[in-house]
Amino acid sequence: MGHIENILPPDRGGVVLHWFTGTPAEARRAIALGCYFSINGEMPRSPKHRQLVESLPLDRLLTETDGPFVEQDGKPLRPRDVGQTVAELAKVQSCSVMTMEDAILQNLRRLVSA
Repeated sequence: MGHIENILPPDRGGVVLHWFTGTPAEARRAIALGCYFSINGEMPRSPKHRQLVESLPLDRLLTETDGPFVEQDGKPLRPRDVGQTVAELAKVQSCSVMTMEDAILQNLRRLVSA
């Protein structure tokens, strides 16, 4: 996080932490810095990472596919599988799939307009 704090001016763009698996303290620090977190379908399968994803604010979540480098159930993830990730995120965040879809789109819009 030191590089983000030292190099990126606060008024210049946003930061996406890809497949973030840091500590809860690091997550809180990243949230305070305005970072977003991209989540793939494999992350919530690990109890530790699921708990971390559960603690992240809805307004900082994005999806990723990592296909074909990440496998789920022995098959490479593809962009078309992102709906499964959204559904899993909705479960982890205790919200509806529609709420999660809307949040992810709003987050992406906010990120690219920064």
